[in-house]
Amino acid sequence: MVLVAVACTATSRSASQASEQSAANRSADPVIEVSPADATASDDDPCAEMFSHFFVAVDSISYNGYEISRLHKTVRDKELGRDILMTYATLNSGGRTIATFGGVYDSLGDNTTGFGLASLLGSETKQLIISETVRRGRHWIVDISSDGATLFDSNDWDGGNEEVCVHDFDGDGVEEISLAITSFWGFWHMSMAESPLPSVVFKYEPNRRKYMPDKSAFLRGLTDIDEDVQTIDPDENPTEGRKGPYLATRLDILLRYVYAGRESDGWSFFDKTYNLKDKQDVKRDITRILDTEPVYRFVYGMRPMKRSAS
Repeated sequence: MVLVAVACTATSRSASQASEQSAANRSADPVIEVSPADATASDDDPCAEMFSHFFVAVDSISYNGYEISRLHKTVRDKELGRDILMTYATLNSGGRTIATFGGVYDSLGDNTTGFGLASLLGSETKQLIISETVRRGRHWIVDISSDGATLFDSNDWDGGNEEVCVHDFDGDGVEEISLAITSFWGFWHMSMAESPLPSVVFKYEPNRRKYMPDKSAFLRGLTDIDEDVQTIDPDENPTEGRKGPYLATRLDILLRYVYAGRESDGWSFFDKTYNLKDKQDVKRDITRILDTEPVYRFVYGMRPMKRSAS
């Protein structure tokens, strides 16, 4: 089973040094428990419902004293020497702008800003959902049933492509969301299409008033992993044109182990099955990416990296 995203889809150090650092910071891989609800999670398509299904075709909507509007502006691309038309959204209340949602654009094309209302936290309330996309995306959930607080910003987790999936995995009446970790898109030999995109499920935590990664959901990625490991030939010697798939299958399994809290098992597997001459360089770069990847740091109890204002 290849793990694909359900979201529909600087000095480097060696992996051995990273392992030593990990051992110093934590004595063992974290224990991730599965609640009874997780164990019996729905087998329905987790992407049957997506953010885009809630988007409206108008440029402004109002709800509970708030108004969300889609606006247009141009951004000067200095490298290309031309203006790029982009859209963004503003949230207004009481005659003033209380939040602006934007900043996602690409020199290759104009962005798209979509928004709508969805009852994510139960049928009695509605939340504002916003997506700004151009190849990749940034996504927000805002509580406009009360004080306009931002409950989720995908930029906090450096994740997301152009869609977010909505699904009540544990059947408690509160929707979870899921999107892709895109940190390994186009990594080393892999094309974009070959790259593993681990899916992260975010669950609403009322005490924090935030959607946070659900660690236990990563255990679903271990389903059939023993069988998948058995299909890997450690003596495989790929031709130049096959190095992408060779790396992709091994990195996919490594990441499934890592995000499920079994990092040592993942590296043991990778050491046994990835045997190209660039092995140490590849391991170094995987470690470098993981060291700054926000969801990985959350799973292993590390403090978030400092982020620049956005």
